[in-house]
Amino acid sequence: MINSNFKEQLQSPVPTGEYCLIDVDQIDPNPAQPRINCNKELLDNLTQSIKENGLLQPIIVEKSGDRYQIIAGERRWRAHLILKMQQIEALVRTVGDQSNAVLALAENIAREDLTDYEIGKAIRRIEDDFPNKKDLAEAIGINRGDMYRYLAFERLPDFILNDLNRDPTLLSRSAAEQIKKMLAHHKNSDAVRKFLETAWILLKEGKLQQTKVTRFVDKKLKEVYGINQVATEDVLEDEDGGQLGRVKQTGKYWAIELGVDVFDEDQRCQILRFIHGLRSDHSGSVASCDNLDDRCTP
Repeated sequence: MINSNFKEQLQSPVPTGEYCLIDVDQIDPNPAQPRINCNKELLDNLTQSIKENGLLQPIIVEKSGDRYQIIAGERRWRAHLILKMQQIEALVRTVGDQSNAVLALAENIAREDLTDYEIGKAIRRIEDDFPNKKDLAEAIGINRGDMYRYLAFERLPDFILNDLNRDPTLLSRSAAEQIKKMLAHHKNSDAVRKFLETAWILLKEGKLQQTKVTRFVDKKLKEVYGINQVATEDVLEDEDGGQLGRVKQTGKYWAIELGVDVFDEDQRCQILRFIHGLRSDHSGSVASCDNLDDRCTP
């Protein structure tokens, strides 16, 4: 079986460029490198893999004066430094600053080599270079829905961001989006932020899962202030981040609100039939469609 560190060198296709051997001391790291921390254990494992198997994929660099700057492959380069190897295999490409940052980010995403927080910060650094979010998402190889989840980190309180700068593994993009929506729903109220701080401490101590942070805050709001309808709302967005509607819990019911300027009558009927179909699948029996109005009958 091929170990994961060996496979890490094979995950991305080898791009085109001028192939050559370059002295490792002639290479500089990329200032646009999205990784905040270089995990020592992963670097040690990669170093051992290169020592045993050699470098399976060259790094990508760009000429910068009489030196070279890394576009992708900084950990492979650092492993060569640790091994005191004089040269490293490289592909020399000519790219602009924008392409440099995009390639560095896309290469790391393809390798699943970054935390969600690191990806979010890197996207923010390059988003102004693109005319719209669609082009940005396509450039780095992710869908727009996921990209908005990565961007949710920016809306989090400073006490969370400060900890993420030290340990970016603490929070996923999905959990970040949940917290962002909760804060927006309650208009960043002091009570919500206070309970969120408590939840965040518990998370760092390993006493609370990140997916249960908003649920913890909801429970505290209900216990202390008697607030029943809290943080149980999901905003439905299109690929560009535009709001289509929302789904929220109100007492014993799920309330679905859809924009009348977004969905036409035929789509409304399709949604009603879909909900009836879901209930049929769940119960194993055929749900009645008697409650559908005449406009929705075939």
